[in-house]
Amino acid sequence: MVKNKLLSAILMLLFFNVSCAQILTLDSVLNIIERDNPELKMYDAQINAADTYAEGATAWDAPQIGTGFFMTPYNPMMWKANPSAYNSGMGSYMLSIKQMIPNPQKLEANKTYMESMSSVEKQNKNFVRNMLFAEAKGNYNELVVLKKKQEIVKESENLLKLVIQTTEIRYQYNQEKIGSIYKAKAQLAELQSMLLMYENEIKEKMIMLNTLMNREKSKSFQIDSTYFIKQYDTEIIDTSSLSFLRSDLKAIDQSINLLKAKQQMAKSERLPDFGVSYDHMFTFGTQPQLFTLMGMMTIPIAPWSSKSYTSTVSAIDFEIDALEIQKQGVVNEAVGKLEGLKSKIGFQKQQIKLYEESILPSLRKNYQALLLSYEQNTEELFMVLDAIQMLKMNQLAYLDQLQTLLTLQTEYEKEIEQR
Repeated sequence: MVKNKLLSAILMLLFFNVSCAQILTLDSVLNIIERDNPELKMYDAQINAADTYAEGATAWDAPQIGTGFFMTPYNPMMWKANPSAYNSGMGSYMLSIKQMIPNPQKLEANKTYMESMSSVEKQNKNFVRNMLFAEAKGNYNELVVLKKKQEIVKESENLLKLVIQTTEIRYQYNQEKIGSIYKAKAQLAELQSMLLMYENEIKEKMIMLNTLMNREKSKSFQIDSTYFIKQYDTEIIDTSSLSFLRSDLKAIDQSINLLKAKQQMAKSERLPDFGVSYDHMFTFGTQPQLFTLMGMMTIPIAPWSSKSYTSTVSAIDFEIDALEIQKQGVVNEAVGKLEGLKSKIGFQKQQIKLYEESILPSLRKNYQALLLSYEQNTEELFMVLDAIQMLKMNQLAYLDQLQTLLTLQTEYEKEIEQR
């Protein structure tokens, strides 16, 4: 009685663990990658750094304070007043403070430039995230197909075990040849080898997904085997919309904006800066206390100083032209690749349709007919084994075609940056 209760408790615990096994859908995997992937976190830190730099872009230079002797004779005796010599004393001790006041337009141009750096990093992050998502979707889809291959091979394994049991019984009554049994057992061993191979590949894919999600590498999880066939082969590619979809094109746009902000900052160098200086002298002897109050202004339009920013403004125009040409090249390459993927996707769908509507149904009927004939002793076991082998191999070939289609879909989504 105690043993029965203990067994029931163990069974309930096992059932509870199985029922609570973690199932990660593809969307869940992508969400975890976006939240925990170290490479994306690195970009977040860089974006925060650029934003923080922008906050301090409008700061002024620190004031300058000085102190010391001013126009003081080396001979200390001359510092004191001497009425008999009509000398009221010479020299002074000075306190000085100076503050440069930058041009407000310069500060605003610098702030805009720093903010533009953050925008470029954001688009670079989106580009890397798209690459990581594509890698994750590829591995996840391969997991789905591997699981389905496992199911097919296990079905074939169970069928062969049943055939071998039946054949061994018939062999005892001289109704079957020993060679047929050996052939069936060889095929069974081959299936078991394939199962081991698929199990190892599944572990590898899970390790790769756990790495992308920044989790414990050996952590196991269940997957959602649902997949969707998209109608990408019938989509019309709008080249103008690619700039709004692809983050690498957005990054080029933001780089152009960054160069324009840099150019504006260079142009602002022609504007003058201002400054104010105040000096107070504690004079020696009977001299009156003195001070100096001066305003200052830079003259950046002087020929020997204007050459720097004028050449920078001209050079940036060439850099902007180069980025515009680069953008055209990226769009042209992307459109060509998308058109090629559309053609491949359409062809792959035709291949899959051929398997679903013709090849697999015919092979399944052939196997069923041969199996029925074998049960009625009108067909050899060799023919049945060949039919089982042919059906299994074409079922796996069908899944290979499906894997190719899913990979092409992932490539298409990567090009248009669709999650």
